[in-house]
Amino acid sequence: MTVNSRIIAKGRRIRDINRLLKTYGGTAAKWVKKSSDFFEEKGEYFEYHWYEHHGIGRFELKKKKVS
Repeated sequence: MTVNSRIIAKGRRIRDINRLLKTYGGTAAKWVKKSSDFFEEKGEYFEYHWYEHHGIGRFELKKKKVS
Protein backbone atom coordinates (compact mmCIF):
# COMPACT_ATOMS: atom_id res chain seq x y z
CA MET A 1 0.00 0.00 0.00
CA THR A 2 1.46 3.36 -1.00
CA VAL A 3 -0.16 6.42 0.53
CA ASN A 4 0.82 9.92 1.51
CA SER A 5 1.22 9.97 5.26
CA ARG A 6 1.72 12.31 8.15
CA ILE A 7 3.14 11.60 11.58
CA ILE A 8 0.67 11.74 14.46
CA ALA A 9 3.07 10.75 17.28
CA LYS A 10 6.61 9.43 17.79
CA GLY A 11 8.28 7.28 20.43
CA ARG A 12 7.12 7.78 24.02
CA ARG A 13 4.40 10.20 22.84
CA ILE A 14 2.50 7.21 21.40
CA ARG A 15 -0.17 6.26 23.94
CA ASP A 16 0.23 2.51 23.27
CA ILE A 17 4.04 2.44 23.12
CA ASN A 18 4.47 -0.10 25.94
CA ARG A 19 2.00 -2.50 24.28
CA LEU A 20 3.75 -2.08 20.91
CA LEU A 21 7.14 -2.81 22.46
CA LYS A 22 5.81 -5.90 24.24
CA THR A 23 3.91 -7.21 21.19
CA TYR A 24 6.25 -6.38 18.30
CA GLY A 25 9.58 -5.42 19.88
CA GLY A 26 12.01 -2.81 18.68
CA THR A 27 12.90 0.43 20.42
CA ALA A 28 10.49 3.17 21.49
CA ALA A 29 12.44 5.83 19.59
CA LYS A 30 11.82 4.11 16.24
CA TRP A 31 8.05 3.70 16.62
CA VAL A 32 5.81 6.19 14.78
CA LYS A 33 2.02 6.50 14.55
CA LYS A 34 0.93 7.72 11.10
CA SER A 35 -2.22 8.61 9.20
CA SER A 36 -3.06 8.84 5.51
CA ASP A 37 -4.65 11.69 3.62
CA PHE A 38 -8.42 11.55 3.92
CA PHE A 39 -10.44 9.96 1.13
CA GLU A 40 -14.12 9.78 0.19
CA GLU A 41 -16.10 6.56 0.11
CA LYS A 42 -19.86 6.51 -0.52
CA GLY A 43 -20.21 10.18 0.45
CA GLU A 44 -18.29 9.83 3.75
CA TYR A 45 -14.68 10.73 4.53
CA PHE A 46 -12.11 8.37 6.02
CA GLU A 47 -8.39 8.09 6.68
CA TYR A 48 -6.12 5.20 7.63
CA HIS A 49 -4.07 5.08 10.85
CA TRP A 50 -1.23 2.66 11.57
CA TYR A 51 1.97 2.16 13.55
CA GLU A 52 5.40 1.82 11.91
CA HIS A 53 8.81 0.78 13.17
CA HIS A 54 11.79 1.23 10.86
CA GLY A 55 13.28 -2.18 10.24
CA ILE A 56 10.25 -4.12 11.50
CA GLY A 57 7.30 -2.87 9.42
CA ARG A 58 3.73 -1.50 9.56
CA PHE A 59 1.16 -2.78 12.02
CA GLU A 60 -2.49 -2.40 13.02
CA LEU A 61 -3.93 -0.62 9.99
CA LYS A 62 -7.32 0.94 10.87
CA LYS A 63 -9.82 2.84 8.72
CA LYS A 64 -11.16 5.80 10.70
CA LYS A 65 -14.15 7.98 9.83
CA VAL A 66 -13.31 11.70 9.68
CA SER A 67 -15.97 13.99 11.13
